[in-house]
Amino acid sequence: MKPGPSPFARLTRTAATRLDHTPQALPGRSLSACPCCHQPMQSTASLCPHCRAEKHYGPVRRENLICSLCGLALILGLTRLLFPQLFAPFSLWVIPLMLAGLVAGFIFAQFRFAGDRWLHLRKD
Repeated sequence: MKPGPSPFARLTRTAATRLDHTPQALPGRSLSACPCCHQPMQSTASLCPHCRAEKHYGPVRRENLICSLCGLALILGLTRLLFPQLFAPFSLWVIPLMLAGLVAGFIFAQFRFAGDRWLHLRKD
């Protein structure tokens, strides 16, 4: 006996998943408005075809750098106000304080810009 083709080989994708094998049309694509230019776009898109805004997760490099440098300046400023003797002949405690300020600023940026948002990163 020669094996025939599978009965599911000629069915459409939606019909193959149904028990009664009745073909149905695929649902239409859902559209939503772009948060930046308010033009219609596919709801699952991560790049707007009209204004080129892109969905971005977390901080960008510029935000990481700015927050890290602000953390460094804040720690050094507070240390200078509270313990001025550390800066007189330059103590080795300043180096770990600088690293702590950079790390604190970086962690702040991770929490501040967490989540997704739409940004215009490209200047086309």
